[in-house]
Order: sequence, then structure tokens, then C-alpha cells
Amino acid sequence: MCPSLKVERTTRESTPCSLIRDPDTIRTPGSTTRPTNSADANRRIQNSSQRHIPTAHDMDEFFAGAEEEQQKQFIDKYNFDPVNDKPLPGRYEWEKLDP
Repeated sequence: MCPSLKVERTTRESTPCSLIRDPDTIRTPGSTTRPTNSADANRRIQNSSQRHIPTAHDMDEFFAGAEEEQQKQFIDKYNFDPVNDKPLPGRYEWEKLDP
């Protein structure tokens, strides 16, 4: 590159939001294969807001099996019942500590 052709940029040119009159004219660069339809965009937003949100009961039911299996593995490994906070007979000898 010739030293005489060197151009320094210190700022970037942009269009202030206040000069954009029609929000439908804003497009992502390179995605001009089909026109943007604001009705389609609104429909997508409405459909995404109508998704099923599970209740607390649904969540508990979904995770119950995995939680029971994890508790069983813990009890088998450490001979301690974390649900009832009780030591069980087995490999380890548990002692209660007072804080």
C-alpha cells in the first residue's frame, strides 16, 4: 500500500434511529431472498407466547424418576438417607455434629 493512499478512520458512519421512518425497511444484510412481512413476524411472536409452560406439578412429575434414582444411588454409596436425614447401617459410621 502506498503511504499517500493511507486513509485513517476514527469514526464509523451510521444512520441515527430517528431518521429511519419505516421499521419494515430495516433488513439484515444478506437476507434479501424474500421480503419481510410484519404480519408474519407478529404471528411468530404470538405463536411463541402461546407455548405450553409447565406447572410446578408437571415439573415435579417429570423429574421424580431421576430424583428417586439419584437418591437410591446416594443411599447405596454412603449408607445415609438424605430425605429423612438418617444414617443407615453399612460401610460408613455416621456421627451427629452440633453446630
